[in-house]
Amino acid sequence: MNRRQSQITFLLIISIAIAINTSCGNEEETYSKPESIIVDPETGNYYVSNVNGIPADKDQNGYIVKLDKDLNVLKKAFIQSSDDVELNAPKGMAIVGKVLYVTDITSVRGYNKETGENVVDLDFEDRGAKYLNDIVADDNGNLYVSDMTTNTIFRIDTGNDHSVSVLIEGDELNQPNGLVIDPQTGNLVIAAWRGKILVLDDEGNLKPYIDREFTTLDGIDFDTAGNLYVSSFQLGEIYRITPDKRVTTIKKGLNSPADISIDHKKGLLLIPDMGANKIETIDLKKE
Repeated sequence: MNRRQSQITFLLIISIAIAINTSCGNEEETYSKPESIIVDPETGNYYVSNVNGIPADKDQNGYIVKLDKDLNVLKKAFIQSSDDVELNAPKGMAIVGKVLYVTDITSVRGYNKETGENVVDLDFEDRGAKYLNDIVADDNGNLYVSDMTTNTIFRIDTGNDHSVSVLIEGDELNQPNGLVIDPQTGNLVIAAWRGKILVLDDEGNLKPYIDREFTTLDGIDFDTAGNLYVSSFQLGEIYRITPDKRVTTIKKGLNSPADISIDHKKGLLLIPDMGANKIETIDLKKE
């Protein structure tokens, strides 16, 4: 199978999976295919990206919900398409300063996290991007963006007029999905859709993070103790990987957990259950 066939096959699989799995959750009036949830460490507010359609369609249906520190809805459509704003199928999110960045198929968009005003629009289509998924920021405000279908990870220098470069590309990325910065090493850790967890070391070498393969990995994050958490989209499971690489399944029976993250101050694992149209949390202090 060539790269083009692989890209088409992936988009068909993900679209069919979403269509089949979608069910009516208790929060369906608020959430519609929630893909990512993150906390603003400065305010304690949460943001939830909602695809609200087919994940690869530029239909301008997507929106971002803003929640307060107790997970109550402050504004359902805090950000949505309008005359001045385009938002199609928002997925991964990251905050740098006052800007909430979000991936949107072939674009990365930035919004004022307080007002929702669109302040940055970066078009990756001329760079060959097909399906931008996750985004993460390092301590210097640089952003890293995964493109699953082209096996590429981009780097955005927010301090240099948002200049864009390719960090790494190649089939060995195994369709990169979730991204996180290892707080101990500063290295980029990648959850690949094809089941591998990889780490990009200081010399730019791609290595296995753990000698085990999973199924359709999506979200990924570290807790303050150095444990790594990853979600399996198709199996509906979430795993904890300890620093010594022991694996435990801490949650089963989810519909399609997508881009999980952790509220480190509260010790909460944040889960967007995409197919169930709802979000869940797990108190990691009790696990």
